[in-house]
Amino acid sequence: MDFLIFLESVTKYTKCDIDEGKTPLNVYTLCAIIRESFCISYTIRKNNNLYLYLETDHLFIKIEGKSVRYLGSDERSQALLLLRALMKIENDENYNDREWIRSTPGIFVKKLPSSELIMKNINGNFNDKRIFFAESSNENFKQNVKFGENIDENSSHCYIFSFSQESIPFLKFLQKVNEECSLKNIDLSKIRGIENKILYINFLYDQRNYRKTDSEL
Repeated sequence: MDFLIFLESVTKYTKCDIDEGKTPLNVYTLCAIIRESFCISYTIRKNNNLYLYLETDHLFIKIEGKSVRYLGSDERSQALLLLRALMKIENDENYNDREWIRSTPGIFVKKLPSSELIMKNINGNFNDKRIFFAESSNENFKQNVKFGENIDENSSHCYIFSFSQESIPFLKFLQKVNEECSLKNIDLSKIRGIENKILYINFLYDQRNYRKTDSEL
């Protein structure tokens, strides 16, 4: 299961800010998103991937559940891993903007000048077998997008969210996906916060997957 998050930028912060309990609010929220995407009891969701697109910096961050390391359930470990990813390209004089570079095991970064290029950088490419769900409050866009069926246990879904529902890169990306793939809209507006929406989606997946396992016994 993939989660793709659009946000304008990330407030600058340092390791000292984290150690002193001065984590910026949007970083704190991103940590919650990372935690709900991957952390479960004492293990990591290996089948999940999280993608963050920073619109102002044109920065794309990928966290792969199957290979991520050093990710704990505490905010400090999440914020430090995110900080290293944010600084990776800035500190790499030999960076080639056509390739992913590894920040830490399972976390990769690259520059994307346009959000429309995201389609080619999620698990190699979007494909016909994947169903994409998006949530947008833009009425003009919603008129042209089908509403999806109930969430099921199929882990090939990609859920797309944005900190700003009127973000231009976000809406351009949705439009491009809708032209080339099967994009559907689900309404999670009653759940506040992207991290809580992800928690809900993972909960439904777990519940239905457990029921499926029980029926096979």
